[in-house]
Amino acid sequence: MRKKYICGNWKMNKTSSEALEFAKKMNNLEFRNVDVLIAPSFVTLESLRKNVKSEIKVAAQNVSEFDNGAYTGEVSTNMLKDIQVEDVIIGHSERRGIFSEDDNIISSKVKKALGDELSVILCVGEPLEVKEKNEELSFVKEELLNSLKGIENLGNITIAYEPIWAIGTGKTCSQEDAEKMCSEIRKIIDKNYGEISKKIRILYGGSVKPSNAKEILSMENIDGVLVGGASLNADDFIEIIKCGESL
Repeated sequence: MRKKYICGNWKMNKTSSEALEFAKKMNNLEFRNVDVLIAPSFVTLESLRKNVKSEIKVAAQNVSEFDNGAYTGEVSTNMLKDIQVEDVIIGHSERRGIFSEDDNIISSKVKKALGDELSVILCVGEPLEVKEKNEELSFVKEELLNSLKGIENLGNITIAYEPIWAIGTGKTCSQEDAEKMCSEIRKIIDKNYGEISKKIRILYGGSVKPSNAKEILSMENIDGVLVGGASLNADDFIEIIKCGESL
């Protein structure tokens, strides 16, 4: 059975002092049946890693495909590893949409992260206009395979399915629809990568909150959640963790 994975993506929120207050509450939490991850801003990474309990993973929200050099504003895999950050989110829809990262860039970042022994949460998901045309499966399949182009070993990859139309909008696709897409993603991985499809964790993200987390997490092919807004409130995030722990 795949262990549930509860991940919080803070995006561009929380100062370091606010993150430390959050960490104090998280440090009182006991959990055994789930894995927990928090992805704060770059400026908060090191202080959070040092002050939150070691059982909680701390991840970067992005990483450069380059080693070093004249890339103003970028952060390398070696910089992350130097502060004991070993996980990274790549391909979030906001990186793809707002910052114009296409599948080729995402693939390069995934290769770089895996090559430098980081674990990757790879995000895929369709926009509203694709959903309205009932073309979401073909869109997600193409995005997934293109983002994994040239990558042979998925052992350190988690897939996060985030329908763009359900991120930060208050809209949530039904758990049945989320399960259907996550099941299809698993089939795509099985066809192209084989047995790893049974082990790889597939998360759902998109307006996940305490009131719907248990129903989402109870689905067979949904192995966790990537939480945005609700992960900013420690009490809400802890409730979501408890939903996963109870299954």
